[in-house]
Amino acid sequence: MAISGSRPTSAAAAVTQECRACRDLEHGRKQAAAARDFSKVTDFQVLIARHRARHRAEP
Repeated sequence: MAISGSRPTSAAAAVTQECRACRDLEHGRKQAAAARDFSKVTDFQVLIARHRARHRAEP
């Protein structure tokens, strides 16, 4: 089972580079994938999506 991350849009990529929380969550997801802990990968994907939704909600 391969883990394929979706490619972020340029706006999402820009936010990820600026936001430490985004970088930390993505790092955790990559560590979980490397450890083949797919349940944890899913957990991180949900956390990343929720966190990025907050970026979009900010003015």
